[in-house]
Amino acid sequence: MTPSRRIPVYAQAVFDALHFAEPHCDALSGLADAEWGQLIDFCHRTQLAIPFALHCHDRLPPWVAARFDQNLVNNAERWRRLKLVYRQASGAFQSAGLEFVTLKGFTHAPHFVAYPHHRAQYDLDLLFSHGQIFAARDVARGLGYESLDGRNRHPVDHLPTLIRKTGWEWRGDYFDPELPLALELHFRLWDAGTEGFAVPSVEHFWERRKRRTIEDLEFTSLAAIDLPGYASAHALRHLLRGDSRPSHLYEIAYFLEHNSDAEFWRAWRESHDQSLRRVEAICFAMAHLWFGCRLPAIAQDEMEQLPEPVRAWLVAYADTPGVNLFHPAKDELWLHLSLLDAGYSRLAILRRRLMPLQLPGPVDAVLLPDHVIGWRIRLRSAWRYLVFLASRMWRHARALIPTLWSGAAWGWSRLNLSSQFWSFFVASAYYDFGFFIFFLLFNLYLLKLGYNEPFLGLVSGCMLAGSMAGSVPAGIAIQRLGVRASMIACFSIIPCLAAILAAGLPAPLLLGCAFLYGAVSVMWAVLQAPAVAELTSDDNRGAGFGIICSSGIAIGVLGGGVGGRLPGWIARLVPGISVVAQYRAALWIGCGIVLLGLVSSFKLRSRAPLSAVRESRRLPRPAPQLIYFLAAAAVWNLGTGMFNPFFSAFFERLHMPVERIGLVFSLSQLGQALAILAAPLVFRVTGLIRGISRMQLLSAAALACLAASAGQVTAAFAYGVYMMVQNMSEPGMFRHLMDSVPDRQRSGVSAQYFLVGSSMQAIAAVISGLLLRRFGYPPVLMLAAVLCAAAGMLIRLLLGNRTGVAVLADAA
Repeated sequence: MTPSRRIPVYAQAVFDALHFAEPHCDALSGLADAEWGQLIDFCHRTQLAIPFALHCHDRLPPWVAARFDQNLVNNAERWRRLKLVYRQASGAFQSAGLEFVTLKGFTHAPHFVAYPHHRAQYDLDLLFSHGQIFAARDVARGLGYESLDGRNRHPVDHLPTLIRKTGWEWRGDYFDPELPLALELHFRLWDAGTEGFAVPSVEHFWERRKRRTIEDLEFTSLAAIDLPGYASAHALRHLLRGDSRPSHLYEIAYFLEHNSDAEFWRAWRESHDQSLRRVEAICFAMAHLWFGCRLPAIAQDEMEQLPEPVRAWLVAYADTPGVNLFHPAKDELWLHLSLLDAGYSRLAILRRRLMPLQLPGPVDAVLLPDHVIGWRIRLRSAWRYLVFLASRMWRHARALIPTLWSGAAWGWSRLNLSSQFWSFFVASAYYDFGFFIFFLLFNLYLLKLGYNEPFLGLVSGCMLAGSMAGSVPAGIAIQRLGVRASMIACFSIIPCLAAILAAGLPAPLLLGCAFLYGAVSVMWAVLQAPAVAELTSDDNRGAGFGIICSSGIAIGVLGGGVGGRLPGWIARLVPGISVVAQYRAALWIGCGIVLLGLVSSFKLRSRAPLSAVRESRRLPRPAPQLIYFLAAAAVWNLGTGMFNPFFSAFFERLHMPVERIGLVFSLSQLGQALAILAAPLVFRVTGLIRGISRMQLLSAAALACLAASAGQVTAAFAYGVYMMVQNMSEPGMFRHLMDSVPDRQRSGVSAQYFLVGSSMQAIAAVISGLLLRRFGYPPVLMLAAVLCAAAGMLIRLLLGNRTGVAVLADAA
């Protein structure tokens, strides 16, 4: 294994000594006595003591060599006793007419270890058919075996461990000949329900079982062709559960090093299906990386065919089983998530590994008969159990932050987003930051100028009417200009028009400028979806939309905080300045920040071919299914448009100061960012259309709560929830829209979407402004809630049943 700073020198020395290609023990000569003690304990815990002693016996200090020699003697005695125990159990099962296969242990000789007495073995693993497993348990109980933990819950692949309570207690010797052997009665070889992915061909192992003899012991084991399959499945299962031992990989490396028979490997490929070969190839790759074993050509070919995420994980985290022995982490999670079958919940794996709720079994006096366990032993056992439980909880707690950090690094590395995408991202960040400041303060600025809600509704309506008028020309312009030129136009013109809006124009001119601003600014709204689609691939498009949506909202946290305090900062910098001037200066600062996006815009280059542009100069006629989607979107925008333009005025009417309005806005943006990041997981569980529908229904419920809020605190909380669930559906809406049409139609469809949205929001803003003057906020908010609920139901009814949509489309 490649040396790692996270693995101590003595442990690395063990791995180096067991390296097949270049074994060396140079590091051993520099170890102090204390490190030798740690090395001995490490070898025992990882079950590498015997292979290490055999490789490096001549390089060991006399006292260390004597310790390992005693281990070899004791293990030979354990092998002698194991054969007696096995014959007794085997005879009892055979007398009961029960057939079984012996797994692991001594059956690994000579394929995975030269001799059976060179392998540490602490239990007998026996595989029975599912119909005979409980009869086998009854036979074992007749031989004096008892359940180790006394519980009735079953482990995933075998019944609760059975053992004879001989009174033996731990004395620090891993090779103690008196240590009783346990029985593990298996009823399957792989648990797809727990692991999250199936390995169907292991079910054929039983059919290919073979009778074998080692020394004077006769038994039934898996066929030679299946031994690497089960060894790999067993090793991978332990790896994914975070309790892998390096000895598992060493035995697989030994098998690969000593098995180069081309005929065997051809038969191996024919006998094992792709899912099993994938499991084996992962373990083969790790064994090779750790111990430098030879790789047969067929095995190497299977490794090269592993999915790209798996190969990337092997490069980054192949040392995980060794590192986990010293530094709590759960990097194997990212391998596990990349192996899951389609439809299996990743949340189930994350919850089980990050928040384990299953208590460990007893850790003390487990082999003492009940009649010798007095109150002192019970008290000692309880204390040791509490200490062990606390240590496990502490280990899981310590592992949480490193695991989340490595998960973020892994997710980032898997995005594979281009520099062009990140240039677009930076430009988008400037745009979002500047206009979050602008629109947080703009309505408050108009209120300071003496205007009221009806006029605010007219301004918002004019902007949205301009957006409606400019949607189609914007889509055509983007098709002709491409992404780069379109962005340069956006960042050159839009902030200038916004600055004019903040210049204190007379009302008619202000309304006209608002219309012009809306007509031009819609170009940016139309541009975003096709730009992200162009700058990403099929594999990372969902992540691209999620990053743009979530980062835009996250930037709003900063924008809200800065915008709420900017007028106050300007007042302190320029004493005596009027309130109106404070707000106007703050608005112009926001426009100046947007202008900075020009720098990143010039770094972009459009990748759209000219031929595609020429073919797409006219907006496509909407398909029937798109019409249904746009109809539901129209109702949705009508509902949200009745409140969203007035949120700052709403809190102003509650007598909330501007700094607190900015804080509420910032906190709501933070919640929205987290919600959007969680949206892909929600959509994966619920399905895209069902998830969008549920988010819209929850938005309706939050609006209803906002209407019933009487104080600032409850209103702020309801507003935060509303904004979270409202914006949680945005990545899903955009992805459904972009995935529903060919590449060349994306900008046109995006324009149609914003045309519908802008027109509905314009109508809603004007109507809402008039209704607010007559009825106040609560009735208008309740009406908005009803419309949002209707949109959620329409999305589900029109698009939830694809068969029904197809029938309607054919009829149309």
